[in-house]
Amino acid sequence: MRVLILAAGYGTRLYPLTKTTAKPLVAINGKLMINFLIEKIVRLKKSYQITELRVVVNNKFYKDFVVWNKKNKIKVSILNDGSNSPGDRLGAIKDMKFGIDGAKSDWLILGGDNLFEDDLKGFISFALKNKPYPAIGLYDVGSKKEASRCGVVGLNTRKRIVKFQEKPKRPFSTLVASCVYFFPRKSLKLLDSYVRNHENVDASGKYIEWLSKESKVFGYLLKGNWIDIGHSDSLKLAAKEFK
Repeated sequence: MRVLILAAGYGTRLYPLTKTTAKPLVAINGKLMINFLIEKIVRLKKSYQITELRVVVNNKFYKDFVVWNKKNKIKVSILNDGSNSPGDRLGAIKDMKFGIDGAKSDWLILGGDNLFEDDLKGFISFALKNKPYPAIGLYDVGSKKEASRCGVVGLNTRKRIVKFQEKPKRPFSTLVASCVYFFPRKSLKLLDSYVRNHENVDASGKYIEWLSKESKVFGYLLKGNWIDIGHSDSLKLAAKEFK
């Protein structure tokens, strides 16, 4: 299994903070956001064989990530997607394809701006049991207002996603998708197909919505807190919840 962290966004909703700092390199209580993920991956390596860790970044902050990488205790490959501004960004879905190209294996993909407490061991075990189909991590946010900002998910009794709506005005559920994905090797051709045939390649939820119609996709309820760092309020909440 390989791991990819998506860290090429520009965090425009957090301006002016993220004009000079990549969002995953923003500190929460003294710890860089991306380091929460690195610590989880280090612990996962004790239970699962992880052959490579990649981080896809943009050209604007590439040098900052290179400096960050020198302090890591594990080997990380920094991939530059070549974009320099929000106007020429590849988008999350193209960044996923860019990050995994050339390595046909199972992939754990994580959003670099997601903070969560779950150790992912249960998720990986669940995902492996459901191969060759993809799996995604879910959270119950407990509020339909909050759910309207996310991809809303409906599951059947076998934990298969049977309904998915990306940021609906009237959510049917409070169960939402996080940016925690497991894409088995055999499912990667579907990502290639989506990128070739769709113009909307920015929001990763759009791909999951499409994928759940093209293939079986399973959902796993993650434990503990989860915060998608998308605005200043969520940054303040993260400082409170992740002390």
